[in-house]
Amino acid sequence: MKMGIKMKGLLTILLVFVFIAIGCDKSTTDSKDDENSLKTYSTVNVKTETDYFNFANNSGSSDAMSVHDLVFYSEKWQPDPAAPIIDDPRFRVRDSLSLSKLIDTKLEDVTEVPSMSEFVPNYISKEGDWYYMTSAHIVLPYDNVWIVNTDDGKFPAFKIISYIDEEGNMGVFNIEWKYLSE
Repeated sequence: MKMGIKMKGLLTILLVFVFIAIGCDKSTTDSKDDENSLKTYSTVNVKTETDYFNFANNSGSSDAMSVHDLVFYSEKWQPDPAAPIIDDPRFRVRDSLSLSKLIDTKLEDVTEVPSMSEFVPNYISKEGDWYYMTSAHIVLPYDNVWIVNTDDGKFPAFKIISYIDEEGNMGVFNIEWKYLSE
């Protein structure tokens, strides 16, 4: 009889642990992990279209009136009338936002938001600011991390991984990014 009571007690304790394990709300820890996890994004071909990117949705749009944080585009210029037209890949923050640049940095090493004095308001990249061009005219990004001071205070940090699509065509920004704070 005592053995039956002990077994019932052990079974009750085991069931309590199972219910606790099953009943735990993992969404709070998962959403925080998901919020701070590394995300990727690829733009449209900016040689032909402008891409308006929103960190909160991890999505882009061709609509300039869309809610966005970054604009990826190509500035076309011709050094002289006989020269070919050059597509200079650029990006900028939306008006009223600011950006900080960390030179020669790995995204995974960035964990803190820089001082506000290091942010440039209404930042617009310039020719060769984020990339260099090889002798074969291939655009390769520098090892820099860019941090945006967005309206929601989450400070997304991004790194431009490449400027080429899956088929090998130049014109597509590929970025990895994560939030630094909430």
